[in-house]
Amino acid sequence: MNPDRGARAFDWERLLDRLSALYRTGDWRRPYLRDHAEDPFQVLIGTILSQRTRDANTDVASARLFARYPDARSLARAELADLEPLVRPVGFYRTKSRVIRACARELLARHDGEVPRTFDALVALPGVGPKTANCVLVFGYGIPAIPVDTHVHRIANRLGVVRTSTPEATEERLREVVDERYWIPLNPLLVQHGQNLCRPRGPRCDLCPVTDQCATGVALSAGRPPPRPDDAPRRSAGAQRARTASRPAGRRRPPRRRRTTAPRPPPRTAPRRAPRHRAASR
Repeated sequence: MNPDRGARAFDWERLLDRLSALYRTGDWRRPYLRDHAEDPFQVLIGTILSQRTRDANTDVASARLFARYPDARSLARAELADLEPLVRPVGFYRTKSRVIRACARELLARHDGEVPRTFDALVALPGVGPKTANCVLVFGYGIPAIPVDTHVHRIANRLGVVRTSTPEATEERLREVVDERYWIPLNPLLVQHGQNLCRPRGPRCDLCPVTDQCATGVALSAGRPPPRPDDAPRRSAGAQRARTASRPAGRRRPPRRRRTTAPRPPPRTAPRRAPRHRAASR
């Protein structure tokens, strides 16, 4: 079977229906993001801050930052000494402070302080890669795009619709094989699923409503190895001991001998000498 043909035939509508029902997010067909878009500037800067950082830390840092610098003009004039304490909860806060200020200054210089609405213009800004640009398009403007983070990258490969090694490659392939009408709801639902059930380690396939659509779930249910070696279930310590005990006696490894060490002798100390002034008085 041609993998491209299988990826294009994947039932995304069914998957989105099931995940929407599981997480009670409402009907994904309604253009919610088109009518309730967030501030594009805050989406842009917040996504830069979120890189390699926990969501909770990003939320704290973003709230502090935007309370004082809500737009590009105010952020462009900020001093690094004032920015760094505000964004300290995120990783690499010193580097990110310089990057977000440079991004704000670039917005002023080239776009009159407004966040551009095209992918190419966005990735030309300091600190903006494909994921950040797509987040701005989707969450800031309601424009169809596919932001790919580690969750989307992992789940797309587990589903079997792509075979890629990086989020950037996953984003490129998904744009080729996924119909545009599914682009906007794809990221929010897959991210939520990756945070709850389809986790990096120990995915809860037993609770997943899309196991029958997932190449990894189908393989594991049938006792076959999954498409990605990283998704193979790990043997527990008890299973490993049982496997060792079931080996024929001739193949068992001899037990390792414990090393015993003799007690160390007490350190040899030189006799204490009498102070010079006492020796001289004798």
